[in-house]
Amino acid sequence: MNGFRQLQERLTNDGWYVAWALPCCQTCAWESLPGEHEQGPFTGQDIDFDRVLFNHEQDCEMECEWDDEKDERILPEGVTEADFDTLPHYSPEQQTDSVFCFSGTPEGVENLKKILPIIEECGCSWSWNEKGNQRISISW
Repeated sequence: MNGFRQLQERLTNDGWYVAWALPCCQTCAWESLPGEHEQGPFTGQDIDFDRVLFNHEQDCEMECEWDDEKDERILPEGVTEADFDTLPHYSPEQQTDSVFCFSGTPEGVENLKKILPIIEECGCSWSWNEKGNQRISISW
């Protein structure tokens, strides 16, 4: 299990909502958040939107090149056409880092500051200005 998956599991068990590749962009992703936890020990309980951490599809979008001679896509190594057609973004196992959205409210910022040591305990590193006006970058 890579560092992101460890972090996701740890925070989910602590009542956070942690997601990978939510729809589209930051605006769409915020709108797609469920109202209740769908898995883990907090299943069925309301999500505290000041305790969310997620990225969206644009943060992990697969990029490919086009072979003009063959008139076909050149997919990234290890990616099949079926993968690309059904899931056109990288998984956390295929990426080593991403930027993540969180609540920029004062409470959301404080909650994120509190989990910085947990991010590191899970084998990840982070880069962030510790304010609500910049997304946090996490590497694993």
